[in-house]
Amino acid sequence: MAERKGTPLAPRSRSAPKVVSPRNKTNVALPFSKFTVQEPMKMTVGDWISLAGLVISVIGFSVVIWQSIRTANASEAGQASHRAG
Repeated sequence: MAERKGTPLAPRSRSAPKVVSPRNKTNVALPFSKFTVQEPMKMTVGDWISLAGLVISVIGFSVVIWQSIRTANASEAGQASHRAG
């Protein structure tokens, strides 16, 4: 072993922290790779009820948005007629 020339290294009072990194690599597409083609399922009564509830909710939200737009337009029209008169 060759000797070093120059200043000697100072003795360390404590050891350097150990770096720990995960050894396993995770495939991000793993959940999507498990899809398999199967025969179509028969929908049960509960499935149909859930689907009907979803459709009713979408229709209800659409009506609320439509009414809000109508109210805003009517309010603007009323304000415009008061200014013109």
